[in-house]
Amino acid sequence: MKDIIITARHIRREARYLLLSFVAAFGMNVYAIVRYTRPATELFSMIGYVIVTALVIYLLLLPVRWIVSLVSRLLARH
Repeated sequence: MKDIIITARHIRREARYLLLSFVAAFGMNVYAIVRYTRPATELFSMIGYVIVTALVIYLLLLPVRWIVSLVSRLLARH
């Protein structure tokens, strides 16, 4: 049985994608607070929803990233 090795480079890349997903979700939260004139305390009280939204964004982007990776590998072979 082969060992699976996860490199530090791969971990950093995935952490970047997760951080970008969190920033996008946080930005949506800020937009909603400003748009609907809600109190600023909702930035912190809704952090659970922001984290869940960030995870959903991350998971929705996974198939897109896989397809892009597959296409780029196929094009690199030719």
